Amino acid sequence: MSQVPDLRGTWTGTWGGTPLTLVVVTQEETPTSGVYVGPWLLFGQQLPGVSGVLTFTVGNEAISVNVRGRLGDSNGRLTLVLDPLTVNGEQITLTHVDEHRLAGVGTSRLSWEPQGPVELARQAADGPSGVRP
Repeated sequence: MSQVPDLRGTWTGTWGGTPLTLVVVTQEETPTSGVYVGPWLLFGQQLPGVSGVLTFTVGNEAISVNVRGRLGDSNGRLTLVLDPLTVNGEQITLTHVDEHRLAGVGTSRLSWEPQGPVELARQAADGPSGVRP
């Protein structure tokens, strides 16, 4: 994978036409599957990952959940797969469009949660909701 951009900060947009906010708090190398002895990864690989908070709308109510994501390469493009830490099975797969935009698709097993296209734009660090380090 080529140079991974710093994705930390606040991203806002829509998921299936409803408001969506992603705040990426940390970005670091995280272990994926492999062979471990205690806490040490012997065989396998580490991939860049992110963690933060995802806020989406369900029935006119904002829901905030912790989220973890893993970065990878899909067809030569940087891809971010977000897994909200809930039991509902949501997942959002995003492609890095440019420095300030991510786009993709989100799914959930629950019919009343958002589904479909996701568009996110990075908010300026000096704006009212900017958290960029």
